[in-house]
Amino acid sequence: MSTNRFEIFSTAVLRLVKAVQGIKTQKMAEYDLKGTGAVCLCRIYESAEGLTAAELALVCEVDKAQISRTMAELTSRGFVLRTGAGRYKQKYQLTPSGREIAADVLKTMREIEAAVSRDISERELDGFYGTLYRLCDNFDRLLQKHS
Repeated sequence: MSTNRFEIFSTAVLRLVKAVQGIKTQKMAEYDLKGTGAVCLCRIYESAEGLTAAELALVCEVDKAQISRTMAELTSRGFVLRTGAGRYKQKYQLTPSGREIAADVLKTMREIEAAVSRDISERELDGFYGTLYRLCDNFDRLLQKHS
């Protein structure tokens, strides 16, 4: 088994990405949104005072240009609004329709998490996610080393 762990890992990660993207796409189609828009809505929903574009880029792990495009779309569709003074200090907050969508998306995410982690103990999940994040960090370091 250890001789082909990298292939197993690569294949499993690709399967997970495809499945997660498919589920996200189906849910976001209900609101005619892309995945980044949903993530932004959820992160703002979870923040009591709203988030700036820079904060969104950081917590969503998306570049600032994509955040800018996404927030322009969400603003024009009436899901978010900007508050505060100064261009870079302005925070995005949800409108009532944005809160409704974010709550629904988060509810769906919790349902999905419960479904896919059924029959897996909390201890196993904690170990899995801890290992997964360490693997991600190791891959990031390896990528930086070879860049």
